[in-house]
Amino acid sequence: MKILIILTTLLTTLSGYAQSHTGIVRYGELQSMGMGGPVGADYNAILLFNSKNSLYVTRQDSLEGGAQNRMEMYDHGNGAKTYGNFVTNKEGFRYYHDLEKDQLLSRDIGFTYVKEDIPSIDWTIHENTKLIGNYMAKKATGSFRGRDYTAWFTTEVPLPFGPWKLQGLPGLILEAYDTQKEIYWYFKSLNYPSNFGHLMTPIDKPQDKKWLDFRTYRNATIEAYKEAIIGGRMVSEGAGIKGNSSGLKQDLSDTYIEAFIIPKDM
Repeated sequence: MKILIILTTLLTTLSGYAQSHTGIVRYGELQSMGMGGPVGADYNAILLFNSKNSLYVTRQDSLEGGAQNRMEMYDHGNGAKTYGNFVTNKEGFRYYHDLEKDQLLSRDIGFTYVKEDIPSIDWTIHENTKLIGNYMAKKATGSFRGRDYTAWFTTEVPLPFGPWKLQGLPGLILEAYDTQKEIYWYFKSLNYPSNFGHLMTPIDKPQDKKWLDFRTYRNATIEAYKEAIIGGRMVSEGAGIKGNSSGLKQDLSDTYIEAFIIPKDM
């Protein structure tokens, strides 16, 4: 009987320890590149995390109550309206940070599978604070792949994770956005500790896919952008519409979240 009590106590302690190192954040994710503000498709997203790993998932069927593929109208608030697709898939976009391996695995745009070192973001931490949910958050700013971001993080959860590829602060990121909030993650809820740790697994790549390194992924993104611009120009000219003949824009910020600079030799 005494041994049973000891074992029960030990299991309870270990369970509590494991739970104290797992958590889940629920965000809203709004991406409206090129629209000048926070309008556009508003997706549900989650961040699962423990002391060593995190998994961010968005545009997944199960997060939206089932597979979605619909056209939506977005009101800019000044009389202007735009239309866009609201689309999810079974796996969603996924980003897995592994601190021990210093590795970021992504199931990214075009359902590419990317393996890279965890990016370094040179954050500046400010004195500004605000309450997000029940958590006191501090302000940080930093530039990452063509955009300037503001992040609000809480040291009440002293782990360096956040939405998408944003990370590296001395606390969990609860809210983040770029200069015009064309990229905007807003806080919905946080469960910490939680029982969701079992859902966090590394990205499982299909056998017919290969891992791309960051350079290959970046170059493929730039090439896709260039082809889309050229294709759109050909369609316009075929319809008798004269467009700007000055050539390609040298950034991708109106189309992609990662606004890579297009090298002159590409």
